[in-house]
Amino acid sequence: MVQEFIIFIVGLVLLIKGSDEFVEAGSRVAKGFGVSEFLIALILASIATTLPEVTVSAIAAFEGNSGIALGNAVGSALANIALILGISAMIMPLKVDEIAWRNSLFMLLVTFYAWFLMRDMIISRFEGFTLILIYLGFLYYLYRKHIAIESIEGGRSRNVKKDVVILFLSGAVVVVGARMVVTSAVTIARALGIPEVVIGLTLVSIGTSLPELANSLAATLKKIPNISVGNIVGANILDILMVIGIASMIRPITVDTSIFSFTMPLTLLVMGILTLSLRMTNKISRTTSAILLAIYAYFLYSQF
Repeated sequence: MVQEFIIFIVGLVLLIKGSDEFVEAGSRVAKGFGVSEFLIALILASIATTLPEVTVSAIAAFEGNSGIALGNAVGSALANIALILGISAMIMPLKVDEIAWRNSLFMLLVTFYAWFLMRDMIISRFEGFTLILIYLGFLYYLYRKHIAIESIEGGRSRNVKKDVVILFLSGAVVVVGARMVVTSAVTIARALGIPEVVIGLTLVSIGTSLPELANSLAATLKKIPNISVGNIVGANILDILMVIGIASMIRPITVDTSIFSFTMPLTLLVMGILTLSLRMTNKISRTTSAILLAIYAYFLYSQF
Protein backbone atom coordinates (compact mmCIF):
# COMPACT_ATOMS: atom_id res chain seq x y z
CA MET A 1 0.00 0.00 0.00
CA VAL A 2 2.81 2.44 0.93
CA GLN A 3 4.50 1.59 -2.36
CA GLU A 4 1.35 2.49 -4.31
CA PHE A 5 1.10 5.88 -2.57
CA ILE A 6 4.76 6.55 -3.44
CA ILE A 7 4.09 5.60 -7.08
CA PHE A 8 1.05 7.92 -7.06
CA ILE A 9 3.10 10.87 -5.73
CA VAL A 10 6.01 10.24 -8.12
CA GLY A 11 3.56 9.97 -11.03
CA LEU A 12 1.94 13.24 -9.98
CA VAL A 13 5.32 15.02 -9.87
CA LEU A 14 6.23 13.67 -13.33
CA LEU A 15 2.80 14.69 -14.63
CA ILE A 16 2.98 18.30 -13.38
CA LYS A 17 6.67 18.93 -14.19
CA GLY A 18 6.34 17.23 -17.56
CA SER A 19 3.34 19.43 -18.37
CA ASP A 20 5.34 22.58 -17.56
CA GLU A 21 8.24 21.52 -19.78
CA PHE A 22 5.87 20.46 -22.58
CA VAL A 23 4.18 23.88 -22.67
CA GLU A 24 7.43 25.84 -22.50
CA ALA A 25 9.03 23.74 -25.26
CA GLY A 26 5.87 23.99 -27.36
CA SER A 27 5.93 27.76 -27.01
CA ARG A 28 9.55 27.94 -28.16
CA VAL A 29 8.93 25.61 -31.10
CA ALA A 30 5.90 27.64 -32.21
CA LYS A 31 7.89 30.88 -32.02
CA GLY A 32 10.69 29.23 -33.98
CA PHE A 33 8.20 28.59 -36.80
CA GLY A 34 6.90 32.15 -36.68
CA VAL A 35 3.54 31.51 -34.99
CA SER A 36 2.11 34.66 -33.39
CA GLU A 37 2.52 35.05 -29.63
CA PHE A 38 -1.22 35.69 -29.22
CA LEU A 39 -2.11 32.37 -30.86
CA ILE A 40 0.56 30.59 -28.80
CA ALA A 41 -0.83 32.05 -25.58
CA LEU A 42 -4.40 31.26 -26.58
CA ILE A 43 -3.75 27.58 -27.32
CA LEU A 44 -0.86 26.70 -25.02
CA ALA A 45 -2.36 28.44 -22.01
CA SER A 46 -5.28 26.05 -22.45
CA ILE A 47 -2.99 23.03 -22.69
CA ALA A 48 -1.02 24.18 -19.64
CA THR A 49 -4.19 24.40 -17.57
CA THR A 50 -5.67 21.04 -18.49
CA LEU A 51 -2.79 18.76 -19.47
CA PRO A 52 -2.59 16.90 -16.12
CA GLU A 53 -6.37 16.38 -15.97
CA VAL A 54 -6.86 15.54 -19.64
CA THR A 55 -3.97 13.05 -19.71
CA VAL A 56 -5.12 11.23 -16.59
CA SER A 57 -8.74 11.10 -17.77
CA ALA A 58 -7.75 10.07 -21.30
CA ILE A 59 -5.62 7.16 -20.07
CA ALA A 60 -8.29 6.15 -17.55
CA ALA A 61 -10.92 6.17 -20.32
CA PHE A 62 -8.67 4.16 -22.65
CA GLU A 63 -8.18 1.55 -19.92
CA GLY A 64 -11.92 1.44 -19.21
CA ASN A 65 -11.77 3.17 -15.81
CA SER A 66 -14.78 5.47 -16.30
CA GLY A 67 -14.98 6.26 -12.59
CA ILE A 68 -11.52 7.81 -12.56
CA ALA A 69 -11.91 9.42 -16.02
CA LEU A 70 -15.10 11.29 -15.14
CA GLY A 71 -14.45 11.57 -11.40
CA ASN A 72 -11.16 13.36 -12.07
CA ALA A 73 -12.82 15.98 -14.31
CA VAL A 74 -15.87 16.63 -12.12
CA GLY A 75 -13.89 16.38 -8.87
CA SER A 76 -11.33 18.90 -10.18
CA ALA A 77 -14.09 21.36 -11.12
CA LEU A 78 -15.61 21.07 -7.64
CA ALA A 79 -12.25 21.32 -5.84
CA ASN A 80 -11.17 24.31 -7.93
CA ILE A 81 -14.05 26.43 -6.64
CA ALA A 82 -15.03 25.04 -3.24
CA LEU A 83 -11.49 24.25 -2.04
CA ILE A 84 -9.01 26.41 -3.98
CA LEU A 85 -11.07 29.60 -4.33
CA GLY A 86 -12.38 28.98 -0.81
CA ILE A 87 -8.83 28.98 0.58
CA SER A 88 -7.76 31.94 -1.59
CA ALA A 89 -10.74 34.12 -0.57
CA MET A 90 -10.25 33.20 3.10
CA ILE A 91 -6.71 34.58 2.87
CA MET A 92 -7.94 37.75 1.19
CA PRO A 93 -11.39 38.69 -0.18
CA LEU A 94 -11.13 38.60 -3.98
CA LYS A 95 -12.40 41.78 -5.71
CA VAL A 96 -12.61 41.26 -9.47
CA ASP A 97 -13.68 43.02 -12.70
CA GLU A 98 -17.29 42.85 -13.89
CA ILE A 99 -16.44 40.48 -16.76
CA ALA A 100 -15.70 37.74 -14.21
CA TRP A 101 -19.36 36.96 -13.52
CA ARG A 102 -20.07 36.58 -17.26
CA ASN A 103 -17.29 34.00 -17.61
CA SER A 104 -18.55 32.31 -14.45
CA LEU A 105 -22.06 32.18 -15.94
CA PHE A 106 -20.67 30.52 -19.10
CA MET A 107 -18.89 27.98 -16.88
CA LEU A 108 -22.18 27.28 -15.08
CA LEU A 109 -24.08 26.83 -18.37
CA VAL A 110 -21.57 24.41 -19.95
CA THR A 111 -21.51 22.40 -16.72
CA PHE A 112 -25.30 22.19 -16.76
CA TYR A 113 -25.09 20.99 -20.39
CA ALA A 114 -22.58 18.30 -19.40
CA TRP A 115 -24.94 17.21 -16.60
CA PHE A 116 -27.79 17.06 -19.13
CA LEU A 117 -25.66 14.75 -21.32
CA MET A 118 -25.33 12.37 -18.35
CA ARG A 119 -29.09 11.84 -18.04
CA ASP A 120 -28.91 8.40 -19.72
CA MET A 121 -25.88 7.50 -17.55
CA ILE A 122 -23.46 7.48 -20.48
CA ILE A 123 -21.53 10.14 -22.38
CA SER A 124 -21.17 8.98 -25.99
CA ARG A 125 -18.43 9.88 -28.45
CA PHE A 126 -20.79 12.25 -30.28
CA GLU A 127 -21.75 13.98 -27.03
CA GLY A 128 -18.08 14.31 -26.15
CA PHE A 129 -17.48 15.80 -29.58
CA THR A 130 -20.13 18.47 -28.92
CA LEU A 131 -18.28 19.46 -25.72
CA ILE A 132 -15.05 19.89 -27.69
CA LEU A 133 -16.88 21.91 -30.37
CA ILE A 134 -18.23 24.28 -27.71
CA TYR A 135 -14.70 24.80 -26.40
CA LEU A 136 -13.36 25.49 -29.91
CA GLY A 137 -16.18 28.00 -30.36
CA PHE A 138 -15.18 29.60 -27.06
CA LEU A 139 -11.58 29.90 -28.29
CA TYR A 140 -12.80 31.48 -31.53
CA TYR A 141 -14.90 33.94 -29.52
CA LEU A 142 -11.84 34.92 -27.47
CA TYR A 143 -9.79 35.33 -30.65
CA ARG A 144 -12.42 37.47 -32.37
CA LYS A 145 -12.91 39.66 -29.32
CA HIS A 146 -9.13 40.04 -28.93
CA ILE A 147 -9.25 39.34 -25.22
CA ALA A 148 -5.72 39.74 -23.91
CA ILE A 149 -4.36 36.51 -22.57
CA GLU A 150 -1.10 36.65 -20.66
CA SER A 151 1.72 35.55 -22.92
CA ILE A 152 3.83 32.60 -21.91
CA GLU A 153 7.25 33.86 -20.97
CA GLY A 154 10.32 32.92 -22.95
CA GLY A 155 12.27 34.32 -25.85
CA ARG A 156 12.43 33.14 -29.44
CA SER A 157 13.86 29.67 -29.69
CA ARG A 158 17.43 29.50 -30.94
CA ASN A 159 17.47 25.73 -31.41
CA VAL A 160 14.19 24.41 -32.77
CA LYS A 161 15.47 20.84 -33.18
CA LYS A 162 16.49 20.68 -29.53
CA ASP A 163 13.12 22.08 -28.44
CA VAL A 164 11.26 19.53 -30.59
CA VAL A 165 13.17 16.75 -28.82
CA ILE A 166 12.32 18.29 -25.43
CA LEU A 167 8.69 18.58 -26.55
CA PHE A 168 8.43 14.86 -27.33
CA LEU A 169 10.41 13.77 -24.24
CA SER A 170 8.31 15.92 -21.90
CA GLY A 171 5.16 14.61 -23.59
CA ALA A 172 6.36 11.08 -22.88
CA VAL A 173 7.01 12.02 -19.24
CA VAL A 174 3.45 13.35 -18.96
CA VAL A 175 2.02 10.10 -20.32
CA VAL A 176 4.22 7.95 -18.03
CA GLY A 177 3.29 10.09 -15.01
CA ALA A 178 -0.41 9.92 -15.85
CA ARG A 179 -0.22 6.14 -16.29
CA MET A 180 1.44 5.83 -12.87
CA VAL A 181 -1.27 8.01 -11.27
CA VAL A 182 -4.11 6.00 -12.82
CA THR A 183 -2.61 2.57 -12.12
CA SER A 184 -1.70 3.35 -8.52
CA ALA A 185 -5.08 5.03 -7.88
CA VAL A 186 -6.94 1.93 -9.10
CA THR A 187 -4.75 -0.32 -6.94
CA ILE A 188 -5.27 1.89 -3.86
CA ALA A 189 -9.03 1.93 -4.41
CA ARG A 190 -9.23 -1.85 -4.70
CA ALA A 191 -6.97 -2.42 -1.70
CA LEU A 192 -9.07 -0.12 0.50
CA GLY A 193 -12.34 -1.43 -0.88
CA ILE A 194 -13.25 2.08 -2.09
CA PRO A 195 -15.04 2.57 -5.44
CA GLU A 196 -12.73 3.88 -8.15
CA VAL A 197 -15.07 6.83 -8.72
CA VAL A 198 -14.44 8.01 -5.13
CA ILE A 199 -10.67 7.92 -5.67
CA GLY A 200 -11.16 9.84 -8.93
CA LEU A 201 -13.36 12.45 -7.24
CA THR A 202 -10.96 13.01 -4.34
CA LEU A 203 -7.34 11.84 -4.43
CA VAL A 204 -6.80 12.05 -8.21
CA SER A 205 -8.79 15.26 -8.79
CA ILE A 206 -7.08 17.14 -5.95
CA GLY A 207 -3.69 15.92 -7.17
CA THR A 208 -4.23 17.08 -10.76
CA SER A 209 -5.57 20.43 -9.46
CA LEU A 210 -2.32 21.29 -7.66
CA PRO A 211 -1.13 23.61 -10.48
CA GLU A 212 -4.36 25.61 -10.18
CA LEU A 213 -3.92 25.75 -6.39
CA ALA A 214 -0.36 27.06 -6.74
CA ASN A 215 -1.36 29.65 -9.37
CA SER A 216 -4.38 30.94 -7.44
CA LEU A 217 -2.57 31.18 -4.11
CA ALA A 218 0.36 32.98 -5.76
CA ALA A 219 -2.01 35.44 -7.47
CA THR A 220 -3.89 36.02 -4.21
CA LEU A 221 -0.70 36.69 -2.23
CA LYS A 222 0.49 39.06 -4.96
CA LYS A 223 -2.91 40.80 -4.73
CA ILE A 224 -3.94 40.00 -8.31
CA PRO A 225 -7.46 38.65 -7.64
CA ASN A 226 -8.52 38.76 -11.31
CA ILE A 227 -5.83 36.20 -12.12
CA SER A 228 -6.76 34.07 -9.12
CA VAL A 229 -10.46 33.87 -10.06
CA GLY A 230 -9.87 33.85 -13.83
CA ASN A 231 -7.46 30.94 -13.51
CA ILE A 232 -10.09 28.83 -11.73
CA VAL A 233 -13.03 29.75 -13.96
CA GLY A 234 -10.94 29.09 -17.08
CA ALA A 235 -9.68 25.79 -15.68
CA ASN A 236 -13.24 24.65 -14.95
CA ILE A 237 -14.46 25.51 -18.45
CA LEU A 238 -11.61 23.38 -19.79
CA ASP A 239 -12.20 20.55 -17.31
CA ILE A 240 -15.85 20.23 -18.30
CA LEU A 241 -15.49 20.74 -22.05
CA MET A 242 -12.08 19.32 -22.96
CA VAL A 243 -11.27 16.77 -20.27
CA ILE A 244 -14.70 15.09 -20.42
CA GLY A 245 -14.92 15.65 -24.18
CA ILE A 246 -11.58 14.04 -25.02
CA ALA A 247 -12.04 11.16 -22.56
CA SER A 248 -15.47 10.28 -23.97
CA MET A 249 -14.17 10.54 -27.55
CA ILE A 250 -11.58 7.88 -26.68
CA ARG A 251 -14.21 5.62 -25.13
CA PRO A 252 -17.84 6.34 -24.17
CA ILE A 253 -17.95 7.07 -20.44
CA THR A 254 -20.30 5.22 -18.13
CA VAL A 255 -21.61 7.71 -15.56
CA ASP A 256 -21.64 6.58 -11.95
CA THR A 257 -24.97 7.22 -10.20
CA SER A 258 -23.25 9.21 -7.42
CA ILE A 259 -21.76 11.64 -9.94
CA PHE A 260 -25.07 12.30 -11.69
CA SER A 261 -27.26 12.50 -8.59
CA PHE A 262 -24.88 14.07 -6.05
CA THR A 263 -21.51 15.40 -7.25
CA MET A 264 -22.74 17.24 -10.36
CA PRO A 265 -25.63 18.97 -8.52
CA LEU A 266 -23.18 19.94 -5.77
CA THR A 267 -20.73 21.27 -8.37
CA LEU A 268 -23.52 23.28 -10.00
CA LEU A 269 -24.46 24.62 -6.55
CA VAL A 270 -20.97 25.98 -5.81
CA MET A 271 -20.75 27.40 -9.34
CA GLY A 272 -24.11 29.07 -8.78
CA ILE A 273 -22.93 30.54 -5.46
CA LEU A 274 -19.77 31.84 -7.14
CA THR A 275 -21.66 33.34 -10.10
CA LEU A 276 -24.26 34.99 -7.85
CA SER A 277 -21.58 36.42 -5.57
CA LEU A 278 -19.64 37.84 -8.53
CA ARG A 279 -22.81 39.24 -10.13
CA MET A 280 -24.01 40.98 -6.95
CA THR A 281 -20.74 42.24 -5.47
CA ASN A 282 -17.95 41.58 -8.00
CA LYS A 283 -16.06 39.81 -5.24
CA ILE A 284 -15.72 36.62 -3.21
CA SER A 285 -15.97 37.51 0.47
CA ARG A 286 -14.73 35.54 3.45
CA THR A 287 -18.35 34.63 4.19
CA THR A 288 -18.73 33.11 0.71
CA SER A 289 -15.36 31.43 1.21
CA ALA A 290 -16.54 29.83 4.45
CA ILE A 291 -19.68 28.52 2.71
CA LEU A 292 -17.62 27.03 -0.14
CA LEU A 293 -15.17 25.36 2.24
CA ALA A 294 -18.03 23.98 4.34
CA ILE A 295 -19.63 22.48 1.22
CA TYR A 296 -16.33 20.84 0.22
CA ALA A 297 -15.85 19.48 3.74
CA TYR A 298 -19.34 17.98 3.52
CA PHE A 299 -18.50 16.50 0.11
CA LEU A 300 -15.35 14.80 1.48
CA TYR A 301 -17.30 13.53 4.52
CA SER A 302 -19.98 12.07 2.26
CA GLN A 303 -17.42 10.20 0.16
CA PHE A 304 -15.83 8.36 3.07
